[in-house]
Amino acid sequence: MLIAKFNKTDEEKFMLNIGITSRSFSKLTISDTADQMRTHGFKCTELCFTHPELPGWTYNGIGDLTGITPQKVKEAAQEFTSRGIAVTSLGLFTDLRNPDPAAREAAVDYAKRYIEFAAEAGIPYLASECGFTPGRRGINADTYESDYQNLKETLRTVCLEAEKSGVHMALEACVLDIIPSPRRLKTLIEELEAETHVRLGAMLDPANFLANSDEEGMFHYLGHDIYYLHGKDRKINATYGVNIGDGDIDWTKFMECYIRYADKKPFILEYCNKDNCGEIKQRAEDAYDAAFQVIINRIY
Repeated sequence: MLIAKFNKTDEEKFMLNIGITSRSFSKLTISDTADQMRTHGFKCTELCFTHPELPGWTYNGIGDLTGITPQKVKEAAQEFTSRGIAVTSLGLFTDLRNPDPAAREAAVDYAKRYIEFAAEAGIPYLASECGFTPGRRGINADTYESDYQNLKETLRTVCLEAEKSGVHMALEACVLDIIPSPRRLKTLIEELEAETHVRLGAMLDPANFLANSDEEGMFHYLGHDIYYLHGKDRKINATYGVNIGDGDIDWTKFMECYIRYADKKPFILEYCNKDNCGEIKQRAEDAYDAAFQVIINRIY
C-alpha cells in the first residue's frame, strides 16, 4: 500500500479530501443525508436546497425560498458538521449573465439571500455556474461580448456583497458556456481583481473543460485560484457528464496535478447517488493513491 511508506500517524495527510454534493440524496432529509455521508466516509459536502425541509432549488433559475431562513440553513449545516462533515459551499447555480437587466437584478437579490444563509451557517463558499438561455446554451456570436460583460458586472456585485459577510464566490465554468476554458476563467478572475479588487475563485470541474484542455492545462491556469472541485467525468465529445471512470479523463494524471496544486482542497462528487456513491468514491480514492505512488516513485 502507498501509505505503508509512512508512519500511521501520517495516514490522514495522504488521503483524498473527498465529499459529495447533497443533491445526490435529494429525496432524503438533511439528517438522513448526513448519516449516509458519514456511513460512506465522506468528509465534506456542497449543500443544495433539494431536501424535504430545505426545498426549492432551481438549476439555472431562481428557486422558491419561502420558509427558508438563515437559522434553518445553520441547523442543516450543523447536521453535517456534527457528523464530521464540513459544509464547503452552498450551491446557488443560477443564471448570472441573463441579457434581461430585470432578470439579472433578480439574480443578484437571490444571491444576496444565499449569502445571508451561508454567512449565518459558517459556510465559506457560494457556488454558481455562469448561466445560459435554454435552447441557446453555448457561445453565440451575436451576444458573446455582451454576455461576458453582463456576467462580469453581476459577479462584481455579488462578490463585493459576499465579501462583506466573509463569504467567497466560486464560479464553475464550462466549455458549453460563456467562460469556455481555464484560461478564460483565469482572465475573468484577474480582470475583476485588477478593476475592483474583488476576489473571485474557481470551482474546478475537470469534466467541464475536457474538450478544450488536458488535465495538466486546467491546473496551469487555475492552480492558484481553486476553492474546491467537482468530481465527475465526461466523454470528450459528449454534452452530459458521467461518473468518475466512465468518461475520458485520465484520473491518475488529474490526481497528480491535484496533489501538486490543490491537495486537500475539497473534491466533491457529482452525479452519483446513494446506491453507487461508495463505488464512485473508491474509484476517486484509488486514482489519488495511484497518483501519489507515481509521485513517490519519482522521488525514490
